[in-house]
This record gives sequence, structure tokens and C-alpha cells, in this order.
Amino acid sequence: MDWLKFRIDEDLARSGQRPSTRPERPIGAYIREAVLRVGQLYYPALTYSGPRKPLGLRMYLSFDFVAAHDWGDLQDRLRAKGYELAECGAELLLCTADGECLCETAQIGYPHAVLMDQFGASFPYLATRH
Repeated sequence: MDWLKFRIDEDLARSGQRPSTRPERPIGAYIREAVLRVGQLYYPALTYSGPRKPLGLRMYLSFDFVAAHDWGDLQDRLRAKGYELAECGAELLLCTADGECLCETAQIGYPHAVLMDQFGASFPYLATRH
């Protein structure tokens, strides 16, 4: 892992979402999301490419599924890593941010029914990616 040191001016810090407004969100996730957003604008070929197979996805995303407080929080956590959820009928799919469907959430250990129990509601977003 390489270490980067950078400074953020006050205007830039004020223009974005402040980490203090979401205390449960780690500062690292805030910074990673900001860097990815800028990187995607200027260097689309260099955007993050994470695991794509169910076993790798399960290991890479399990903390996010367990720590999320609601559907919005889970989507935010997944989007910070380049993924998002989409609904297809009764199934809940894990997709890349570009819209490529990778697998069902049940394949990585988080079926829709279990997540519904965890969050107390069904998946609220419309299927727009497939």
C-alpha cells in the first residue's frame, strides 16, 4: 500500500459533504469516495476495479453489509467501493457502479429476506440498471 499525503483547502472542504455530518461513516470512506469521483472525471481508465467473483465480494463487502444501518447507508457504503444494489423481480443483485450485474446478494451470504429483516423494510430503489 502506498501512502499519499495531500491538503484540502477550506473551500473544497466546505463544498462537499462534511464527514462530521455522518459520524458513523469513517473518514477514510469519505476521502476514498472524493478521490474516486475526481479520478473518474479525469482518468476513467484508472477507476477502481474490485473483486467480481462471489467469494471475493463476500470477503471484501461483508463489513459493509453488517455495519449498515439502513438501505441508504448500505448503498452509500457500496458506492464508495464501486458497487451498488439493484432489484430484479424478487432477487437483489450486486452490480458495479457501471451497471454490470455480478451476482445475487444471496450468493455472498446476504439474501434479500435477511437484509429486509435487518433493515425492517424491503429494498426501496427501482431497478434502473438492467
